[in-house]
Amino acid sequence: MKSRSEIFLIIAVFILLQALLSNFINFGPLFFIALYPLLILTFPAKIPLYERLLMSFLLGIGVDLTGGFILGLNAAAATFLSFVQPLLLKMAVPHAGLDKSSRPGLSELGLTRFLYFIIAGLMIHQAVVEILENFSMIFSFQSLLRYFLSIFVNTLIILLSEYGIFYKNRG
Repeated sequence: MKSRSEIFLIIAVFILLQALLSNFINFGPLFFIALYPLLILTFPAKIPLYERLLMSFLLGIGVDLTGGFILGLNAAAATFLSFVQPLLLKMAVPHAGLDKSSRPGLSELGLTRFLYFIIAGLMIHQAVVEILENFSMIFSFQSLLRYFLSIFVNTLIILLSEYGIFYKNRG
């Protein structure tokens, strides 16, 4: 497992990347680009829950502060996603299991399981964002369109990031 200083450096890099994506690639209300769920979803299972929750909260609040979002919106979504990440991982890898110290990425899960894992996580994350942003459980057509477009675009971005950064460097 990486040292705490390395993990906080990675969190700072993801906050910076998310701020760059949010501030320079703005599609308005059409969809929400979120790269930081990749980091939360790929936390190794060996990290204790309280540390994962704290790191996710700090990541989310950093995204809120640097991206001009409603304060606490991404922090809540990130913390909730971190809380359900072990359950999503158990659903994606039901029997074989995954080494607790390994990162549940594309090379460890394979494309099909990784896609299932990432899409399920993004659906939960985006639902929390939409519910908190609209402060309602009622979704308008625009909210549903944004929900599905955000999931589609973020899945593509995460797959490209995962393949380009982590998967290619494996072999």
